[in-house]
Amino acid sequence: MSNHQIETASTDLIEELHYEPVSPKFKSVQIASAVIAYSLLAALALLLLLIDDIPWWCVAAETVIVVSFIINLTILREAYKLKGYALRKHDITYRGGVIFPKITTVPFARIQQVSIKQNPISRYFGLCAIDIVNGAQGLSSLTIQGLTKEKADAIKNAITQRLNNNHD
Repeated sequence: MSNHQIETASTDLIEELHYEPVSPKFKSVQIASAVIAYSLLAALALLLLLIDDIPWWCVAAETVIVVSFIINLTILREAYKLKGYALRKHDITYRGGVIFPKITTVPFARIQQVSIKQNPISRYFGLCAIDIVNGAQGLSSLTIQGLTKEKADAIKNAITQRLNNNHD
């Protein structure tokens, strides 16, 4: 067995992969989730405002919640454009993040489990997420959200077929 050095100039760059985008409906899922979360926070702050002595920090908290909500909606729209995945011969790569961009690649040899999941909001919009659990300690799973049921099933089938072929 040899351990030859690999020339980085001859390898494919992760940044140059063709990433398949997530479903356009995923933007609606993210916006709906943000509206629910910020509405609950705003309602809590408004309940505190109903106290006879209105503390100054309640008004400040309500202002911070509203400004954070507006910023979050702006970031969500940009984050949607960057989300994508690439399924290759030996691995799957997922890209996301606006403020802290992140590209995660999981080799098929490390994958231990693949599952499809939904939360109530994504179910309403007809979307799923695929959860890929690998053997690494630091990064125990990779979740790709915003997939249609058909895409999630196709990715799961492709990964499990690749795993079955590697173990035979």
